[in-house]
Amino acid sequence: MSDVRAEPLSPIDATALWPQLRRLTTEVVATRSNENLLVKSGLAATGLGKLPRVPRTAVLGVRRGLSYRGVAAARELAGGVAWEAVSLRLNRETDDEVVTALLAASGIEVARRGGRALYLRCAEGSPHLTAVRRGGLFSYRTERMFVRNAQYGEGARGESGGVGDFRAAGRQDRNGVFRLYCRVAPEHVRRNEALTQQEWRALMDANDSERNFVLERDGLAVAWLGVGEREAHVLADTAVNGVAAQLLNMVEAEANPEGILVLSDYQESIERAAIERGYTYLGERLLFVRRLAALVPMKEMATAPVDPAVTPQLR
Repeated sequence: MSDVRAEPLSPIDATALWPQLRRLTTEVVATRSNENLLVKSGLAATGLGKLPRVPRTAVLGVRRGLSYRGVAAARELAGGVAWEAVSLRLNRETDDEVVTALLAASGIEVARRGGRALYLRCAEGSPHLTAVRRGGLFSYRTERMFVRNAQYGEGARGESGGVGDFRAAGRQDRNGVFRLYCRVAPEHVRRNEALTQQEWRALMDANDSERNFVLERDGLAVAWLGVGEREAHVLADTAVNGVAAQLLNMVEAEANPEGILVLSDYQESIERAAIERGYTYLGERLLFVRRLAALVPMKEMATAPVDPAVTPQLR
């Protein structure tokens, strides 16, 4: 058994870590919207940076003398029921012992802070996949990434329908979008990521969607679009006629033209429609999860006097 140990960093340790980041050049986690998530998480953990919208963070490291073999940062997702590993950096290109130690310790730290799940995204074919699984996480869903062809014109949009039926989603739409998710996502996916609406809220936060749109038919949500700085995530009941085309129209109207369209492996109908429009396949990444048990500390016990008269006597 490996003797490599990862431990949470104190604010002082986290402050001293950042000058060493240039040595931690290998990123294990498939980062998405921002390349300096680790720095932001560290500043939030130390309390030195007053950064808006940065949630609680946990920073862990594996030391080697005064330097680090690896460091990981996890952030609390909306609602607090789940966390996401946003960065895991290594001093070397591969270091399975450190990856496993950091993720195992991250799970313990998240459970200690009340989280019930730890998510992580990792590129398909990454040399670190075995070490990630040894850290207690398992993959349950594949995300396929596509980019829009810049030469694909606006002409086909009129043939497929407009985007006027979409509207900005508000708090009142959370239940409707969650029910849409329950209709379209396979049972094994829902069992691992969002059995409850509170867990669904955390999962949506992990997508980094800054703007959300919803399409309704007969009072039911049939499509949802979440747009972030660099990625767009979608859900759609493709059994409803014309929804896939209208959803892609909305992606092209609202998302970053140079951004990425992220489709889960169960969204084959939307993927086929995107490929027909000229979208280019970029690659895949795996979504990992580790389900955590609640850590409930036992109450302190104290001796209590017992009347000998009520104590059974053995003969």
